[in-house]
Amino acid sequence: MAAVTGLAGLTALAMVTIYWHREPPRPSASPLAAAAAGQLVSAVVPPATNQVLPAAVRANGIARFAAVRETADYRWMAQDGKDTNVIRLLARNELEYQRLVEENARIIRRQLVYCKDAADAQIERAKLTGTRVRQLVLPGLDGQELTFEITTSELNPSGQQGAFAGKLAGRPDSMVTFAFKGRREAFTIISPADNLYYQTDPYEPGAVLVKSINPDTYVPGLCGTPD
Repeated sequence: MAAVTGLAGLTALAMVTIYWHREPPRPSASPLAAAAAGQLVSAVVPPATNQVLPAAVRANGIARFAAVRETADYRWMAQDGKDTNVIRLLARNELEYQRLVEENARIIRRQLVYCKDAADAQIERAKLTGTRVRQLVLPGLDGQELTFEITTSELNPSGQQGAFAGKLAGRPDSMVTFAFKGRREAFTIISPADNLYYQTDPYEPGAVLVKSINPDTYVPGLCGTPD
């Protein structure tokens, strides 16, 4: 029952995370291919060749990292998101640094992923053509891309924020929830048949922190959503 409760909590969590996640202040001196239809696939990606950018290379107070994996939709950062030195670069203030370090004990992996084509842009294009978005490609870890089939949606008339629910293509027992506001996104992927349990936090517009978790031990109430 604990696992069931945890899964239900994670599903509900992704629907609200994006709305009450407050982005920390960014003082300038703070430290900081597409999935085939009906299949789960891992993108074919080149070997790692890039190195982390110097910590001083920043934009709007956020450290920029070089990509180790890249597809038409996403760019995966090479750095170990649980490494405290990397967290020091990622964190935009001391409270965020402490939160990410504390969360390390409750997650398996963490990786920063940049999105090239955010959901709001896809929805806007669909509105212009009189269609609706039925699928999204979501990132896993290390170049993995997953097809999210949307079964229910709740969109603001502006198309700039909303939430979707559904499943992974070809995985009827899976659950996916996705929420966005502008270019800030968060989602949960649960697919027991594939041993996939992903929870994400919005990091900056067009970027998310993807976390691999254990649903039996991860407590949704303690996720990356500062009060």
